[in-house]
Amino acid sequence: MEYGIMSLVPTIVAVGMALITQNVYASLLLGLFLGNVIISGYHIFAGVDGTINSITGVFASGGNVTTMLAITLLGGMIYMIQTAGGVNGFVELLTTRTTLVKSKKSANLFTWLIGIIVFVSASMSSLIAGSITKPLNDKYLTSHEKQAYIVHSVGVPVCVLIPLSSWGAYMISVLEGAGVENAAGVLVRSIPCSIYVLLAVFTVPVMILTGFDFGPIKKAELRAAQQGLLDAPGKGVKAESGDAITDKVSSVTILGVPVLLMIAVTVWGMYTTGDGNILNGAGMKSFLWGVLAGIAAGFIMITGKKILTPKEVSAALYKGWINMIPIVIILTFALGVGDIVATLGTGEYLAHVFSGLLNPALLPMIVFVISMIIAFSTGSSWGTMAVIIPLSMPIAFAMDVNIALLAGAIWSGGIFGDQCSPISDSTIVSCAATGCDVIDHIRSQLPYTLTMAAISAAAFILLGFVM
Repeated sequence: MEYGIMSLVPTIVAVGMALITQNVYASLLLGLFLGNVIISGYHIFAGVDGTINSITGVFASGGNVTTMLAITLLGGMIYMIQTAGGVNGFVELLTTRTTLVKSKKSANLFTWLIGIIVFVSASMSSLIAGSITKPLNDKYLTSHEKQAYIVHSVGVPVCVLIPLSSWGAYMISVLEGAGVENAAGVLVRSIPCSIYVLLAVFTVPVMILTGFDFGPIKKAELRAAQQGLLDAPGKGVKAESGDAITDKVSSVTILGVPVLLMIAVTVWGMYTTGDGNILNGAGMKSFLWGVLAGIAAGFIMITGKKILTPKEVSAALYKGWINMIPIVIILTFALGVGDIVATLGTGEYLAHVFSGLLNPALLPMIVFVISMIIAFSTGSSWGTMAVIIPLSMPIAFAMDVNIALLAGAIWSGGIFGDQCSPISDSTIVSCAATGCDVIDHIRSQLPYTLTMAAISAAAFILLGFVM
């Protein structure tokens, strides 16, 4: 069944209400309900039943449950290490004993670098970079809005710039499915053509080094520096420089060993689940194994050294796990909305509406804009690729448009939407890792992302005539 313009309603309501009311829970739930009402033929009670089924259906996916477990258990592990003083030991090592990180700029750059290094998964990049470096950034009073922006601007885009993961395999497969010859070669050539992706990743260190902030993030940074508020008033706790959960300072090994073991087990898991090829491995499942290994190592070390009692460690694990429950609720609703949007065919409808605007030289720019809108509406860059590539590639073949350039435009538009949509799982994970409110993150980064999108659109127009 085709739902036409009504397929846009759940997304418009969810996003619009979230931005206006700043209540992301109610906004996503209302969008989910309206989507089910539309699918049921506008029957209210059937819509209620469908909403319940949508929520429970999220947990029918092993991948979704694995992601939620990884997020909550990572929260428990980090809180356990913080309570035992391992985070303070790590901060002291980098800032006092070695001065590797001796300023806000170096803490921000360290965050960006960690995000680049963990390129195999967008969620893993955001979770690891955000969680590990949050104490450092908090110490130097980096607002949570800016922390989330840095983490998010690297986490998803780096998977396109270094496609040595399931991302690369997926992108090649959708290109091949659309009839693109030598899809792997096209993917490689498309990377320097992915203008928005390049801007998203590499403007971050430039802005950090120059100290250039503007819009809501600048206000957030001033608030943190002048008032010690890492979050907007009413959404966080006032923090002084150097504050942490505990005054306890223990050996950095309390942090280092669990984290290194977590990474090692994750890599081993990806190698194992990929039958000897790490690029084909199950990233989030392997990450869950890694987190469990890290928790076990931390528990043994902390209790073995009698830093905390087993009861205190268990309480810290539980507290950290509970702190992540609001994020799990948001993620559940967002995934439910994503499924409803797919059922309604929102992406296909938008692609059809804009398909009549095509012109050979303008095709890359137009496809970039369409991809932005679809990805923002659906919260899925992969879904956007699946919709746009089969539609646009035959047109590109007929019009003799540069295929690598067009692919770069599609990757760019998909990443923009994934980075900016409040119903994107990468948005929620980035906020979970940095402690930032979801709506504050979306609002504060929009001036940055929209500026880069405008520059990218202009570049695609120019390249469309040149290439």
